[in-house]
Amino acid sequence: MRDWESLFSMIGLFKANEALLYHGRRVAGFACAIAERMGYCREGIECIGLAAFLHDIGKTELPAVILNKPSILDKKEMSVVRRHPQYGYGLLQDIRSGSVIADVALQHHERMDGSGYPLGVKGKDIHPVARIIAVADVVEAMVTAQVYRPALTFKDAVREISGKSGLLYDPQVAEISLELIEKNETHL
Repeated sequence: MRDWESLFSMIGLFKANEALLYHGRRVAGFACAIAERMGYCREGIECIGLAAFLHDIGKTELPAVILNKPSILDKKEMSVVRRHPQYGYGLLQDIRSGSVIADVALQHHERMDGSGYPLGVKGKDIHPVARIIAVADVVEAMVTAQVYRPALTFKDAVREISGKSGLLYDPQVAEISLELIEKNETHL
């Protein structure tokens, strides 16, 4: 019963933040396309889709004034935003089938070179699904208008992912995401 209660609570949180809802959907679509190309089974792809959909649920715990600020965040505000992976982990850890989902929420801002947050883990210590969602999340955020800037182009996203493949992003995930962008199969 606790799983259902947790899921219903999350649905309520998303209803209060439509932008987060649509971001989760788009990231899930792209992450599933990447996972399919990587050879994940149907069940694995479904798990990745749910993890991608919920990866930013921790942002529902952040002050709206920071999330909706129409300019670049200062250091203090950014430190508040950087807490959302831990908040997401806290919201998701009680779901029995969600251990992977909670881990992904916690690690989706980790980077291959250890420069990410909140844990600073690197390389193979980052959950493989979090590595997929990290790339899908970055691309989606770049090509979608944000409150503080207009949408960037897929060309900008290609430059980011290809230029930092292996450094910030898993090389296999980066390569597949670039192929999907080239073929216009991102679901974004």
